[in-house]
Amino acid sequence: MTVRVFPACPALALATALAAGTAAFAVETPHSCGGDPHVQCATYDPNQSYRVATAAGTAVFIQFEPGEHVIDNGAGMGDRRAWSLGMNDSGALLKPQALQPQTNFLIVTNRRVYAISLADATAVQPATWILRFNYPDTRAKASAAQLRREQEVTATLGAASHGPIPGTAPTASLQAAGSPGVPPSVQAVSTANASNMQYMMRGDRVLAPTLLWDDGRFTYFKYSTTRDLPTIFTKLPDDSEATANYHMEGDTVVVHEVSKAFVIRYGQSVLGIRNDGYSPDGRYDASGSSLPGTARLTRRHETSTPTPNPGS
Repeated sequence: MTVRVFPACPALALATALAAGTAAFAVETPHSCGGDPHVQCATYDPNQSYRVATAAGTAVFIQFEPGEHVIDNGAGMGDRRAWSLGMNDSGALLKPQALQPQTNFLIVTNRRVYAISLADATAVQPATWILRFNYPDTRAKASAAQLRREQEVTATLGAASHGPIPGTAPTASLQAAGSPGVPPSVQAVSTANASNMQYMMRGDRVLAPTLLWDDGRFTYFKYSTTRDLPTIFTKLPDDSEATANYHMEGDTVVVHEVSKAFVIRYGQSVLGIRNDGYSPDGRYDASGSSLPGTARLTRRHETSTPTPNPGS
């Protein structure tokens, strides 16, 4: 009987070698994040598994992104008896319980799926103590959100630019009268975002602001002084008073409305203020901000990112 021996096919040998190489490099080996080789980093890819090097008596912590947590029944291990496993909102804490604990470990969080290969440490990859991930999906989402905000600000400022041009507000006056022995005074000021400075004061001048104006949306009481700030009330249509809502911008009290009249009180001292430039309809400010060149945007409430489909 004659046995014929065929020479090896070069194409078959090459295909076998490529297949072996593909299998060898299918699992990504994390690299050192800095000077300590035991603190390792990897770039997250939903279609990639990661080799975590382990050693007897050494714990491993796989750290999640802030706000990421394991869902119910979201952790699965091939050989559960070989490992001690603990999960919290920061990540997964593991410690081998057997001499040969090699197995796979799957983690499903509210944002991602992690495929982990638990293997023995080698000279090439020392034991992993901490594994952190870089998240291209988070960076892309943050960049898209930033771009969206910039586009919204540009669009809002563009709409606001159809109103009065910044810097062209008319010069107006802040007048005081009625204080015994104090003649009426006029202070001329030009302000970039001031549309009305026609205010008349009557009463205790000690409570008078250094400067007073409104932009059709907010009223600004500037106090360039170290004295205690008085309380500002707005006059209601029935002639009663209500405490004005406000916030501080430096030395300026920014009242969240424009009123026909205000009353300022501190102890027994009272100062009445009349708005001679009052317009009941006000002036619409499309930017929604009191700072020139800025716009106020509504905060978006982001929902958790659905768990990605590994096949997508």
